[in-house]
Amino acid sequence: MNLTAEMKEELLHILRMKKNIGIKYIKDISINRLDRSENELPNDLHSLEEYASNCSLCGLVKSKISSNFGSGDTKSRIYFVGVKSTTKDDKEFDILNNMLKNVLQLNINDIYMTNIIKCAVKSYKNDLEQEIEKCIHFLYKQIEISQPEIIITFGNAFNYLLNRDENVFDVSGSLFLYNNIQVIPLLEIGFINKNPSYKEKMFVDLQKIKKLLDKK
Repeated sequence: MNLTAEMKEELLHILRMKKNIGIKYIKDISINRLDRSENELPNDLHSLEEYASNCSLCGLVKSKISSNFGSGDTKSRIYFVGVKSTTKDDKEFDILNNMLKNVLQLNINDIYMTNIIKCAVKSYKNDLEQEIEKCIHFLYKQIEISQPEIIITFGNAFNYLLNRDENVFDVSGSLFLYNNIQVIPLLEIGFINKNPSYKEKMFVDLQKIKKLLDKK
């Protein structure tokens, strides 16, 4: 039996209602609405955010604290993309803020920040491959809608976005293309916080980004 998109949505609605009245979470079903192509997702960020925030077909929903679809200027020409939300850390925020102000000469409100995984949880498991596979369609659609000029990825977000298998240490600061949008991978800010000896490398990579921005 082939289910239409409307039939799938109705069945998903029923499953969510059952979950809300105490029926235990169903780990996986074959009609996962995230199997739909990006072309079938909402075509504006507000609707897409609402759609993503109501997703309950991934194991992270059981420990979800909040949705983290994105923050900042949705019309920014610069996208910052990480893999997952992290606990707010003052040192990491300071690194990011200093990076923007002192090197890129930007305010944190001048960029748009998002992650591949849209659920914020207290603690993530080590293996997130299945969750990323289901959630990355939202990121693809965000980018398609916003059409930023530059995407700056942190850590392994580069590999998932471009479907590549390089070590981020080897490609950090290099220029790639995603659907004709320039992509520059950087090291994870959390890694820089724990390994301050790599701050100099980050500074050099940021200078490359600054030169790229100045040309635009």
